[in-house]
Amino acid sequence: MNAPAKPLDRRRDKAGAAEAAADKARAAVTAIDNQLKTIATLSEEQQQALRRTTEEAARLKRSLKAAGKRRAELVKQRKKAVVRADKARQRARAAEAKYDKELLADMVRREKQRDRGNLDPAPESGDAATATSRETAARHT
Repeated sequence: MNAPAKPLDRRRDKAGAAEAAADKARAAVTAIDNQLKTIATLSEEQQQALRRTTEEAARLKRSLKAAGKRRAELVKQRKKAVVRADKARQRARAAEAKYDKELLADMVRREKQRDRGNLDPAPESGDAATATSRETAARHT
């Protein structure tokens, strides 16, 4: 009976070893599947992060472009404003010079009238001098 038992034992041992090998192979497949799932999840997360980063980079580029355009507009506006300010200063200086000139002419006229009034027995009426002063003041307002 020993002889028939030996082949049976061998086959049982072989079957047990094959079953253990199959379990080990299934465990390896399961481990690989888990790794594949982990890699797939990680890849998807990285793809999403890459898309978000790419979108952010595009948004930043658009923002930089818009800022550059706005800066160019402001530089152009500033140049025009400087020119307008210079012209306004020149007009103010010219108006002030005209006022000074007219004021000086008015003062000279009054001095002449006063001087002539001392020499001339019939001085011009004060209304004419007042009217001249009013005309000068009206021109400067």
